[in-house]
Amino acid sequence: MYPSLLVGLAVILAAPAPKEPPKKEASIVGEWVGEKLVLGGTEVPPGKGVRKMRFTFGDDGKFTVHGDGDKPETGTYKIDPKKDPPEIDLTDPTGKGTNTTLGIYKVEGDTLTICITLTLGQKSAQRPAKLESPEDSDVMLMQFKRVKK
Repeated sequence: MYPSLLVGLAVILAAPAPKEPPKKEASIVGEWVGEKLVLGGTEVPPGKGVRKMRFTFGDDGKFTVHGDGDKPETGTYKIDPKKDPPEIDLTDPTGKGTNTTLGIYKVEGDTLTICITLTLGQKSAQRPAKLESPEDSDVMLMQFKRVKK
């Protein structure tokens, strides 16, 4: 009787541990309201810039930008959450579809941070490597809060 008990115990101890479920990526899909804008290392004062903007990212690859009283503009976006840092490409919200802005992003809880270059459509445009806007650069850092429904 002891040998079968020992074999059973050995099987239980040798069995692989249950795998943790894969981490669910935080989604960019939803409505976001601007909180902070840093351009070329300088924070734009409250009441200007991104603080008057809302971004809505759809699950269909389209986004809409709502400005302060301006007509909403729609463009397309592509993300690659597997990159480190995750990448985002925003394509021309004016409807012409010719300019793509290269960027990176991070979703942390109800906060979305996007860092983009402002050299639209230029072949020399490079994607930012860090979520920062260095002094005298053409890099813009935007921070948004998720709009709760």
